[in-house]
Amino acid sequence: DDKRASFGITSPSGGTVDPETCTKKDICLLMRQLDMDFYERAREGLLTESDYASPPTYSWHAADNCNSLSRGYKETTVTDSAKCLRMAKRKGAKGELEVVSDEALPSGCVISVNRATGRTAAYMNDIESSATAGSSYRGKNRIPTRIMQLCVMDRSLSESGAAYYSPYKLKPSMEGREGHSTACSFGMMAALSRVSKTGSPCAKILTYTTDTRFHSAEHALQMAEAMEARGPQFEAMAAKIRAYVDRVRAKFVLLDTIANEWCPGVWTAAKASDGATCDVPRVMAWTEDNKGDLFAIAKQLGQEDVLASGLTENEDSNEGRTDSYDKPLKYALNDASCEAFEDETLAARLEGAPPTPPDFFEHAFMLQD
Repeated sequence: DDKRASFGITSPSGGTVDPETCTKKDICLLMRQLDMDFYERAREGLLTESDYASPPTYSWHAADNCNSLSRGYKETTVTDSAKCLRMAKRKGAKGELEVVSDEALPSGCVISVNRATGRTAAYMNDIESSATAGSSYRGKNRIPTRIMQLCVMDRSLSESGAAYYSPYKLKPSMEGREGHSTACSFGMMAALSRVSKTGSPCAKILTYTTDTRFHSAEHALQMAEAMEARGPQFEAMAAKIRAYVDRVRAKFVLLDTIANEWCPGVWTAAKASDGATCDVPRVMAWTEDNKGDLFAIAKQLGQEDVLASGLTENEDSNEGRTDSYDKPLKYALNDASCEAFEDETLAARLEGAPPTPPDFFEHAFMLQD
């Protein structure tokens, strides 16, 4: 957001954003923010199911614990209570999830099967523990018990992995189809605004929602006219409806502009300007992953490539230029990228757009291959 201020882009302070403040450079900065947000979440293991084409792998350990690497990949404990209870009930657990602090149990989500009665109970052990799953005798009566720990694939990535596997970088196979890159996802741009991770005016506009009372903007304008015809006391309500139509119009013109012009235009302008993009190989020179013996590096990369295989970025072809590991050599935006083109405002785009739907909806689509 500091860079945004240097471009004279002001963060929205109220509910409605001035279209003059939403610009092509703002979209460029949003594309970079999406990339950095992915990197930070990937490093911390906070990637969500929306980042993957397939859900994470969950498994119950009847021996060892989540740190054992017994599945051939990194795993971590499950601390989501709702997920724990759902998975435990599939294993026959009865009742509610009980939160405990027990050093004799593995950390996180655990089930305990009483072998005498067959009863299965679910626990959330909220302390760090090195205890392992397996058979034991618990309580004063030494009841035979089977302990199982729920683990989930640890999808946290190394510095190089988090930088390389970001879907907000551009694969060489996407050249000529930049508008289809994940960096052009206005849904993800809006998501950054909803969680207050950006001060982008454009992202704020993308969060605007439609009112179910109106089946179209034309219908809303008809309602406004009807209000105005009823007298001065209804003018304020009519003005609110017209303001709503302006907001929706701004959003849909922005959607079309991002998909078909601004976002692909950022990529093409940056690639055409010296120093306005960076090459992104599988192992980045500035990371710790580039240090150590080659065998250890290769082993780590192999394990991480398995973890990253379900990411949405793998849906794109790997054709095109490659690095020394035979991986696609990607493009990344940098500080110079948003200087590589003349700016344009949403206000200017709105001047040339039809004033009411369905006309401006007609062209709000993405170009097809």
